[in-house]
Amino acid sequence: CNAPEQSEGFSVRGRAGRVQAARVKSFAMQAAPPELAQQLAAAQAGGMGGGMPTQQDVQAANEKKAQQEAAREEMLSRLLDPDAKERLSRIALVKPDKARRLEDMVLGMARQGRLQQRLDDTMLKNMLEQISAGEEDSKAKSKIAIDRRRYADDDSDGEIDLSDL
Repeated sequence: CNAPEQSEGFSVRGRAGRVQAARVKSFAMQAAPPELAQQLAAAQAGGMGGGMPTQQDVQAANEKKAQQEAAREEMLSRLLDPDAKERLSRIALVKPDKARRLEDMVLGMARQGRLQQRLDDTMLKNMLEQISAGEEDSKAKSKIAIDRRRYADDDSDGEIDLSDL
């Protein structure tokens, strides 16, 4: 096996070169974050070679995401009263991130088995107040206060002397 082989864009010689390339791949997958390692493993298994996703891959991912969203909406419809569902849809129009957090809270409570009945409007309002209180606490913690000290002899921009005109 003296002739060089082409393997994934690298010129390797014989079995030793293939073993070296396998070691490099193994090390790269160990050093990569878990999400990237899974993507690399899937790409190698699928024969993609690490290139850009194909149009079919993008379409399949979009369909999977749409199915997950439909399942999420169906689950929320089962967990919420019609009044609560209407309130949540109105919140989603104005503040989609807050509505998403509220939905996540409801679904999390359902997964943990903490919901014994459908959520009504008043329960949803209480959960919304919890989310809003959490936001206010985080805003208060991250608020930057600028304290501009003024001295008696300091000419500030607010005091313009117009007597010399």
